[in-house]
Parts: sequence; C-alpha cells; structure tokens
Amino acid sequence: MQHLIISAHPNKNSFSNALAEALAADSRNNNANPMIRNLYEIDFNPILTNSDLSQIKDGLIPPDISREQKLLKEADLISIVYPLWWGSFPAVLKGYFDRVLTNGFAFKISTDGPEGLLKGKKIVLHTSMGNSVEEYEKKGILDAFRQIHGNEVFGFCGIEIVGHFFYPRISDSSEEMKNRYIEKALENYQPIFSSQQQIPVKM
Repeated sequence: MQHLIISAHPNKNSFSNALAEALAADSRNNNANPMIRNLYEIDFNPILTNSDLSQIKDGLIPPDISREQKLLKEADLISIVYPLWWGSFPAVLKGYFDRVLTNGFAFKISTDGPEGLLKGKKIVLHTSMGNSVEEYEKKGILDAFRQIHGNEVFGFCGIEIVGHFFYPRISDSSEEMKNRYIEKALENYQPIFSSQQQIPVKM
C-alpha cells in the first residue's frame, strides 16, 4: 500500500506535523510505504497562474504539478493533515488543490456532467481546530466542514472518504492530550491497513 501524507503547517513542532510523522511510522509498522509531503518544507508554490492554465490546457503539465500528480496517482491511501484557519484550509493547501487536482487528471467534464478520475483511492482528513467541538456543533458547521472540505473536493474527484477527524482546542491542549489524539488517530487506521490485501495491485 502506498500511503501519501500531505501536511500543511509551517511550524515544524506543530501537532499537525507530529501527527504526520506518527502516521508515517505507523504505516511502516503495517507494511505500508509512506511518503510525507510537507508543503512548507518542499516550498510548494500555491499560486495558480495564467501560464499554468495555458500549459495545462495544451497538455503540458508544469514539472512541480506533474511531480505531485504522480505521487497522487501512485497512492492507494491519502492522508491530509492541516489546521483549520478561518474556517478553511491553509492557503498553501488550497493552492495545492487548485494547481494539482486539474481537469483531465482528477476529474473530467462531459455532456453527462463531472466525473471523478481518482477512483479506487481512499482518503482520511485530519483537522486541528482552535475551538471546541461543542462550539462548532452549536453553530452547526462541523457537517459543513465534512461536506466542503471532503466531499466537495475529494468526493468530486472520485476518492472514497473513509474518515474525517477533528482535534479541538489544539493550541492549549496538553502534550498528554495531543498524544492521546495521535494514539486514537492511529487506531482509526487499523481497519484500513487490515484490508490492504483487498486493494488491487497496480500493474
């Protein structure tokens, strides 16, 4: 199993990056092959330019986009680890989706409507938050996050969303609580790793 882990937090010591590293280590322990893409460490350019659009339209994919598309294409399992900023993704992660999930690679539009092209892949989202779960539930927006951050992006591309987990009040959580969150996150992957033999081998 190829496990692509995309992390989007600028602080190397953040909970998000600690979780990404733990996911990678746990993958190795479960005979999966992890690949971490920390978008800040690789200095990913999140700005979709007119030049990008023109090249993509002509079938000439810019090298940095092509590299990420190759990793996505090879992945059986994808994990996205990010903080919730202003109710959305960090800009670098949103820009990653803008530039990498292109028409013709992640989806296509025909007379029958849109069709996702990344079928057969599974994805898990991990969202750390400043507020408590209760505060967001009171506003009725946790389900909106699952819909907008999950189905409207990855579901649109044909990827199966097998989990979306929220980590509340992360900025003032103790190290013990953060470790507990990570342990719980790893537990949630066990059914996925247990079924990895059912994932078709790419020829």
